[in-house]
Amino acid sequence: MYLIYLDESGNTGNNLQETQQPVFVLAALLVPEEKWQRLETALQAEIDRFFPSPRPGDFEVHASELINPRGFFRSFPIQHRLDFYKSWMAIAEKHELKVIHRAIVKKRFARWLLDTFGTGIIINPHVAAFPLVAQVINDYLRSLSGPPLGILISDENKDVMRHIENAIRLLRFDQGTLRLSQIIEKGFFIDSDKSLLLQLCDLCAFCLRRMEEQKAGLPIKALDQHCIPWVKPLVHRGAEPLGDVLSWLQEQTKKGAARD
Repeated sequence: MYLIYLDESGNTGNNLQETQQPVFVLAALLVPEEKWQRLETALQAEIDRFFPSPRPGDFEVHASELINPRGFFRSFPIQHRLDFYKSWMAIAEKHELKVIHRAIVKKRFARWLLDTFGTGIIINPHVAAFPLVAQVINDYLRSLSGPPLGILISDENKDVMRHIENAIRLLRFDQGTLRLSQIIEKGFFIDSDKSLLLQLCDLCAFCLRRMEEQKAGLPIKALDQHCIPWVKPLVHRGAEPLGDVLSWLQEQTKKGAARD
């Protein structure tokens, strides 16, 4: 069994013209169940080493807080916070975790929506990225000995939860090439403060967004560039069935518009 944690970076909802966060990234961190306990113990040990008690009751690791701190994290120098960030990413590399992601350049996505559906149809980038990421996850699991099953665990996002649960249900029972044969049950949505692995996924997603922004030729702050090399050893590149997924997404969107 694999525990598959999903988180996003660059989320501006349905606002596809955001200039400060022009790229959206959905990341999936794949964790074999037998490594889960060792990982959690190692991650907690680094928290205790870098940020010893007493800590705030709502203490939580977020990439944005480590890079642009507020509150508790502001009392620690930037190099200290970066060293902690790197230590968590090193734990993921040591345990040979894989991360699968999909980046969406929002303005390009907005043009595709207009060309495909005309005016009046907006799809949250998370909803569009999910089936692409899910297909690569499924193919990766199928390539392993067993093959193992996986269960999806996402950070709570009330804007997309219903859409993602519906996509999981439809794709699990799809009779064509997009069937999620290795994904069990429904997706689970939890508060990120209850899961160190979900918080680790947040760190991965931030690194990946900066990596994708850099690849797109967008300006990246020097401070943010530090984390890009830390995520590269974790990245798994699969073959996305892009055409099939876009056709499926168009079909589902038109069905939803017809019902509405």
